[in-house]
Amino acid sequence: MCVRQKWENEALDFTPWLAKNLDLLGEAVCLKLELVRPEEQVGPFSLDILAKETDTGVLVAIENQLEWTDHSHLGQLLTYTAGSRAKVAMWVAPAFRYEHAEALHQLNEWTFDGVRFYGVRIEVLKTPKSDLRPRFRKVVYPGGWNREITEPPGAWVSPDMMAYEGFFACLVAALRRGSFSGLTPRQIWNHRDRSFPSPVNQGIWYMVALGVENAAWVTVHIQTDNTKLTKRIYDDLFADRGPIESAFADESFGEWDWRRKRGYSYSEINIKRDGSICDSPKKQDEIRAWMCDLLPKFKEEFDPRIEEIVGGSGDLGTG
Repeated sequence: MCVRQKWENEALDFTPWLAKNLDLLGEAVCLKLELVRPEEQVGPFSLDILAKETDTGVLVAIENQLEWTDHSHLGQLLTYTAGSRAKVAMWVAPAFRYEHAEALHQLNEWTFDGVRFYGVRIEVLKTPKSDLRPRFRKVVYPGGWNREITEPPGAWVSPDMMAYEGFFACLVAALRRGSFSGLTPRQIWNHRDRSFPSPVNQGIWYMVALGVENAAWVTVHIQTDNTKLTKRIYDDLFADRGPIESAFADESFGEWDWRRKRGYSYSEINIKRDGSICDSPKKQDEIRAWMCDLLPKFKEEFDPRIEEIVGGSGDLGTG
């Protein structure tokens, strides 16, 4: 079961919960743990949780995430462990790639009586009463490695990415049968979005996205090769915000979200609603239908307006 059904946000939900439930984590690795402080500063960086072993007072650096293990968190774990002078390094994640578990195991082999490394898997189980019960499972520990609950070697396509691929596959197929016929989508940010180019300008993209924090998006992404033109397009559209939003007034599409993005080379106009990859299949069908209905309407409304702005933009320089 998707851990984000219980904790939507890693920093705001999961880390505070974990800091209050170190006893459960400690039981899984046979250590008595108590909190020293969350968000421990290590130079300009921040360790998720600094704890200590109750019986010995040895410091424990805990780095947690709600995605598969990755290189950046491994580097953070090593940096924070060294910077906090901890003698126990603990990595908590819902799935461990073989290569990362192997790295922790090898570090235990190399360090002998130095730092002890742990990899701990966090899972969420549904009880008979439909409650969501967390469970920790020891993956890597001094002297051992549970390979049975480690992802196989080379498994670089995570269940998370596979879930998004499944969500978008039929949606993209439906869109390409309609207003976006013949167009190949791409990912602008990551595997959680799909974007179709506009024929008006190569810097205009119509995007659908399903965020990790219970938000589904339909977006006009504006990022031309000229920053001044990008902001000009956004500003002219924003000036017509009333008529644009009125064009969708008869339909309950969600909440408008206009973002000029000062200091960035892009701007966005969005409509958002609730939605998550962890939703039920029925809810996901509803979200797909919403996206499939709304994105072509975005294209129909915005393409003529943007074409007019681009055609009358003149020489804006390089911005």
